[in-house]
Amino acid sequence: MGGGLDLFETFRWLLALVCTVYAVVVTWRSLVGWLVYFRGSRETAVLGRYTLVLLMRTRLRRFAGELAQILALTVILVVLLHAHRGWGLDH
Repeated sequence: MGGGLDLFETFRWLLALVCTVYAVVVTWRSLVGWLVYFRGSRETAVLGRYTLVLLMRTRLRRFAGELAQILALTVILVVLLHAHRGWGLDH
């Protein structure tokens, strides 16, 4: 079973590509929907500007714990992936 086409590897990369494209499209449609909503009338435009000001005033320190958790889990994932490839476990 030498260097032929690995169907599982191809399926895995294709699935990752499809899921990524799907997530980008859904996020984009949601953002466009919110922009359309905030431009709908004078009241929603004021609400949109208020929301934008609140988002700009958000402090990074408030979310430092969550960001540290995300970073730690990402590092653990990278270490596990490196160990998996480095120890010859992926056939």
